[in-house]
Amino acid sequence: MSSLDTPKINPTENIETSRPALITLRSVFLGVVTIVALHIYTNHAGLVMGSSALVKSQYPMAMLIPFFLWLFVNIVLKAFFPSAVLSGRELLVIYCMSWVSSGIALEGWAAYWSTIVSTPTYYASPENQWQEVLFSAIPWWAFTDTDTGVIRPFFDGLSPGMAIPWIGWIKPIFWWGTVSIALFTAGVCLCMLFQRQWEDAERLTYPLGQFAIYLTSGFDGHDRVPAIFKKKIFWAGFFAVFGVILYNIAGYFLHELPPLGIYGGIGSKQIEIAKGYPFIPIRILPSVVGLTYFCDLDILFSFWFIRLLATLKLGMMNRTGFSVGMAGQQARPEQIIEIESHGAMVLLVIWSVWATREHLHQVWQSARTGNRIAGDGRRYRAVLIAFFAATIYIIGWMHAIGMAYPIAVLHTLLLYIAYFTVAKFTAATGFTHLFPPTTNPYGAKGGELLTSFVGTAHLDRKDLVGIGLVNSCGFFGNARVPAWPALPHHFKLLGGQTRTFSRLPGLALLAFVVGIAASFVSIIYIAYHYGGQNLHLAPFSSSTGPVGSYNAMRSDILHVDRTVFDPSKMIVWLIGGLEAGLLLLLRNRLPWWPIHPLGLVFQDTRGLRFYSFSLFLTWAAKLILLRIGGIALYRRAAPFFIGITVGYVAGIVASSIVDLIWFPEGGHWVHTW
Repeated sequence: MSSLDTPKINPTENIETSRPALITLRSVFLGVVTIVALHIYTNHAGLVMGSSALVKSQYPMAMLIPFFLWLFVNIVLKAFFPSAVLSGRELLVIYCMSWVSSGIALEGWAAYWSTIVSTPTYYASPENQWQEVLFSAIPWWAFTDTDTGVIRPFFDGLSPGMAIPWIGWIKPIFWWGTVSIALFTAGVCLCMLFQRQWEDAERLTYPLGQFAIYLTSGFDGHDRVPAIFKKKIFWAGFFAVFGVILYNIAGYFLHELPPLGIYGGIGSKQIEIAKGYPFIPIRILPSVVGLTYFCDLDILFSFWFIRLLATLKLGMMNRTGFSVGMAGQQARPEQIIEIESHGAMVLLVIWSVWATREHLHQVWQSARTGNRIAGDGRRYRAVLIAFFAATIYIIGWMHAIGMAYPIAVLHTLLLYIAYFTVAKFTAATGFTHLFPPTTNPYGAKGGELLTSFVGTAHLDRKDLVGIGLVNSCGFFGNARVPAWPALPHHFKLLGGQTRTFSRLPGLALLAFVVGIAASFVSIIYIAYHYGGQNLHLAPFSSSTGPVGSYNAMRSDILHVDRTVFDPSKMIVWLIGGLEAGLLLLLRNRLPWWPIHPLGLVFQDTRGLRFYSFSLFLTWAAKLILLRIGGIALYRRAAPFFIGITVGYVAGIVASSIVDLIWFPEGGHWVHTW
């Protein structure tokens, strides 16, 4: 590690030893209550009020808002009812349970799921040809009842005196719910298999875990507030953001006040290098700046630097008309970058597994003999059995909805690669907008690469519909992956003791299942009550979301010139892997080497396209602090960056309260891209 690398701070080093070792029943109960409340509010705020989209990343604002409210409640309890105060560990239980569940809400998954299983019947028309082309291949056993009494009121609203036909939703809730639980279980098992390697050998920094610990440390002692709240530099960061949002809230009522756009969305400020080159958004997202402060410098540098190179590559390919592929199936510049990035991602996953080979050997011996590894509370035999059982169910489900077994196996592998990458490197970086490489949000699960490599000429109608359904936002979300990014933090923050660790998979599963139930039920209720067509956001749009997914399936089936395997695209994919391998080699052989291959994986994803400027600001600030004052100054400045994030969340809470009271059906967008 060079002198300017981010110090490896153990996220659990600040937890007081006086905290109870066991997870209390009270904290679990409050976690469940919080999950139900956050799903009801998030779905209502996004679909009815239209004031916010609180699930924009792998670390949804939907869970941060209630977590911050619990911090406020705990401060009040500490002052007036000290016997009832929640311990820091109990707050972390609420934090972890909320995060595991929150990615399900709204645009994260549930809203898209409700429409993907109901859209075909409602929107089918002679013009879109769905009935002729798709209906024979759609697995109706996993969809809502096609009775007009179930579907039409869902989009048009219930007639007076009409009850919600819940019976018509039992099939899709069961079948899509069970496969999602299987995919969640696979994620739990993979995290349990690799967690010790990540913590002990690779020493991931877990910035999002450090953030939570900073905010919960102190409640177990005599202090009334967390220690960080007593630092002036924290409040400087807090008001640098909260003050701007508070001023803009005043503009809701005083229309003559010009809004301050320093934290405006991606379209508010951008630079155009030249014609044909992608725009560079000058977007300052406070939560990105604050949370990535604990990320390693080489990764931060790689993010913005390789994104800049990708911008130049895309521009040059656009200007020269460069493409790759056989006639009639050439890849556009964006697709070329995507294929290159995917090759890099696969290499990075292979390297991650290879680096863990000694630990995995111990895991296999433990599973084979039944003996536990010393100091490790995991039952690896049960973990492996659960992983393979979940994988078999996922493959069987994919086959049942139309995919041939080889396609289902390959697709499951691509899913695991994408989700594993996001989960591990969210824990390593604290960058909450890591999305799998794809040219569209519906290809993040690997379907776009699968059809590109295999070729649609070798896929029948049911294959294409099955691939389309799995790659729709209705199957376990979209590029924003439910639960998986939270799991490494769940085990890190709560798994400090062997006797506690055995309970953590069940606790995570409880949070996930409660989240599914709360979100699915609340969205179905909202749609029937208000009429889905009257709701905000893409899932209920008649031109995007699920409608777009089914139109894409129809186009693939009707396309006269089907695609075939393309060696040139495979070469680009291999080049991406070789580039990542070279960067890994240089990084391991040259201590001063500044570029991490992770930047190559995400070079043209939405996260880096939108927030590379924010990442540049964080990198520059860290570099200056470390050069001027070293690690000591780096640590002293940390509360400022935490304050930035806290101020941003507090501003969103304040705006949401104002909208709820004064603008219940015409709110204001504060948190967006």
